[in-house]
Amino acid sequence: MIKALPPQDFENISIAILLCTRNGDQFLAEQLDSLDQQTFKNWCLIVSDDGSTDATLALLAAYQTRWGQKKLDIRKGPQQGYCQNFLYLACDSKIRADFYAFCDQDDVWLPEKLESALKMFPAQDLPPASRGCEGSVPALYCSRTTYVDQSLERCGQSPLFSLPPGFCNALVQSLAGGNTMVFNQETKLLLEKVG
Repeated sequence: MIKALPPQDFENISIAILLCTRNGDQFLAEQLDSLDQQTFKNWCLIVSDDGSTDATLALLAAYQTRWGQKKLDIRKGPQQGYCQNFLYLACDSKIRADFYAFCDQDDVWLPEKLESALKMFPAQDLPPASRGCEGSVPALYCSRTTYVDQSLERCGQSPLFSLPPGFCNALVQSLAGGNTMVFNQETKLLLEKVG
């Protein structure tokens, strides 16, 4: 289990990207290409398709052929809507990595998205007891979303809330979109328990 995340140790860290799809062939290739261009390279992509009837599955299969099955795992989703589809992946105890990132089919990630998220984890104030223990404390990174048009020209950002981010605020307001979230193994274990 990772105790701290100094940048020089990034090669020892793995990230599982959790992508849910449904009839997303119009935008999916751009998103997959943006994942391929990440500066942090030790990731795998697990896709849960929720019953696509367009070319989504064929597109995913083409990328799987190019990247390999270890890099891209395609699964049949629960077909109960996008929320259950994401929970299906987040709660699967067979999916294991050091970190996890939610991924939307119609987004395009900046090349440094994963690396930037990982750099935020060492800055967290972990209780001294957790530093010497086998596990770590649950931790989640999130950020604002940059809105773009069809040409990927910036046209705005998600709201910046006046209250500081934290657990108490998260109970009463949405702090960030799931598409920006990167979380550690301890957080995933909590999701698995909740179901």
